[in-house]
Amino acid sequence: MKRISIAVALVALSSISVLAADLGARPITKAPPIDPTYNWSGFYIGANAGYGVAKNEHADITPGGAWWTAFAGAGSIQTIDPRGAVYGGQIGYNWQAANWVFGLEGQFNGADLKRTDLSKFYPDTDFLSSKINSIGTVTGRLGYAFNNWLPYIKGGYAAAHLETKNFDTSDDYLSHSAWRSGYVVGTGLEVAFAANWILGVEYNYMDFGGKSFSGTDIGGSVDPARKNETFNDNLKLQTVTARLSYKFGSPNVAKY
Repeated sequence: MKRISIAVALVALSSISVLAADLGARPITKAPPIDPTYNWSGFYIGANAGYGVAKNEHADITPGGAWWTAFAGAGSIQTIDPRGAVYGGQIGYNWQAANWVFGLEGQFNGADLKRTDLSKFYPDTDFLSSKINSIGTVTGRLGYAFNNWLPYIKGGYAAAHLETKNFDTSDDYLSHSAWRSGYVVGTGLEVAFAANWILGVEYNYMDFGGKSFSGTDIGGSVDPARKNETFNDNLKLQTVTARLSYKFGSPNVAKY
C-alpha cells in the first residue's frame, strides 16, 4: 500500500507540472491602446457672431476751418465710437506638424456698429454719426495643439466699410462712405468635439489708419462759400466673437 501511495503521489505531481507548463506556454495578451491624438489638418468652414467696438477720430482738415466745426481751424477733431453686433462666416485650411498648427483663413462679417453723437461744435443743432456695416479679413494663423485644444495667434489684411455723416436739424448734411484697408492681429482658443466639430472664441484688433476725403455740403442753409470741405477719418476696430466650424476629413489618426 505504501508503494502504491507513493506512485499515486508522483503521478499527481507530474500532472500538476505538465498542466503548469501548459498554462505558462499560453500567455494572455490584449490589443495595444489606440493613440487618441487629434489631427487639426484639413479644410474647415463655419459661422461666427459677437460684438464690436470702433473708434473713429473725425478731423477737419479744411484750411481755415469748416462749416461743421465752427470754423475752428484745421485739426479740429471729434471722436465717435460706433459699436454693435458682428456676424458672418469663416473658411480656412490647417497644416499640423507635431504640435504646431499653421493655417490660412478668410472671414467675412456683416456688422451693425453705429452711433450718433451731438456735435461738440454745435451741440444745439448738429450731429455726427458713424456706421460700419461690413468687415473682412484674410489672415495667417499659428497655433500649438494640446490634443483637441488649440490656442493660436493670427494676423493679416483687414477691410471695413465705413460711413460718416455730419447733419443738422435744418436737413443740411455732409456724408461719405468707403471701404477702408488696414491690418488685423488677433488671438483665439478652439476645442474640437463630437468628431469633426470645432468650437472657439476669438479676439481681433484692426487698425485702418487715417484717410482723408472731400465732400459737398447739401442743404439750403449751408453757406455757399463753404460748400466743399475736407475731413480725415482715423479708424480702429475691436471684435470678440464665438465660432463654430466643421472640419472635413478624419478627426484623428489611430496608431496600433
